[in-house]
Amino acid sequence: MPEDSIKIEDLSIRYWNNVGGLGGDDKKRKTIVLFHGNSSSLDSWKKTKTLDELSAKEYRVFAIDLPAGKGSMSDKISPRILKTNPEKIITVFDKLFEVLDVGDSPFAIVGHSMGGGFALAYALSRPKRVGALVLVSPSVYRLSEQEKSKLSDLDIPVLLVWGDRDRVFPFDEYGKPLKEPLPNAKLLIVKQAGHGAHLEKPDEFNELLLDFLSEAM
Repeated sequence: MPEDSIKIEDLSIRYWNNVGGLGGDDKKRKTIVLFHGNSSSLDSWKKTKTLDELSAKEYRVFAIDLPAGKGSMSDKISPRILKTNPEKIITVFDKLFEVLDVGDSPFAIVGHSMGGGFALAYALSRPKRVGALVLVSPSVYRLSEQEKSKLSDLDIPVLLVWGDRDRVFPFDEYGKPLKEPLPNAKLLIVKQAGHGAHLEKPDEFNELLLDFLSEAM
């Protein structure tokens, strides 16, 4: 499947997609975008076979090496800019999705930890673009008070996936306050899994993901 990099806002961003490999009219298919966690890269979605599973169900898939985090091979937006100008990464995503021709129809974003936080922030900023979210132990501490006030307005299907042994963002401390204001959120706890439930229990995660997407998209 194609893997390449592209220049966006003077950043070289690595990505993977299966466009052109499905046959027929790709644009008529539902689109899924994947964001990795802080210590990972888009390769994490290869290791879990999530890219294979989504492609087998004929979704259009775009896995992004985010311009942030320790594991990504893309150029990085500086942490200072991410903190002082959070709209910067939203602009980068807008331009990236346009150049990659992600499409005009609402798409789903699957994000883990840092990537889940970015996915949620993007959905809050661009609610007409995102049709569903799958957030695996998302990092929500970056959300501003203004963003948090918009959670109750985010009326799209949201799947929250949490490992019952997550010590990085324990569910009681982070998951419960996130789920409560979301009007259409579903929570699934993965037993005997930590912060990377999708990495520790990939088969279970992929099954949960596909079931959710079949209903939400």
